[in-house]
Amino acid sequence: MRPYALLLLYPLMWQAEASPNEPVQEGTLANQQLIRDAMVGVAGWVATKGCDAPERFVPVVLQRPEGEPGSRYWQERWTVTGCGNDYPVVIDFRETGMQSAMWTIAP
Repeated sequence: MRPYALLLLYPLMWQAEASPNEPVQEGTLANQQLIRDAMVGVAGWVATKGCDAPERFVPVVLQRPEGEPGSRYWQERWTVTGCGNDYPVVIDFRETGMQSAMWTIAP
């Protein structure tokens, strides 16, 4: 019965190793316009958590870009500091052409 117990635990062990929230790079891959656009939504999200005065954000890349140029996608976490707290905000970015991109705050 013991070998079967290890087989049952293997998926849990693999899942623990492949944590999607570990940074792969410091900083952001977004350009200045995309940062400004996303920051409006991030500030709104933080306000829903009780902080109307975000002071700074520290971005890290969680997933490197994948896909073809013009349709690449990646994920970042922006940790917003304000009101005496840190608010980690996970953002999915997706290019919608060679000169445009969209973002969504991940649930």
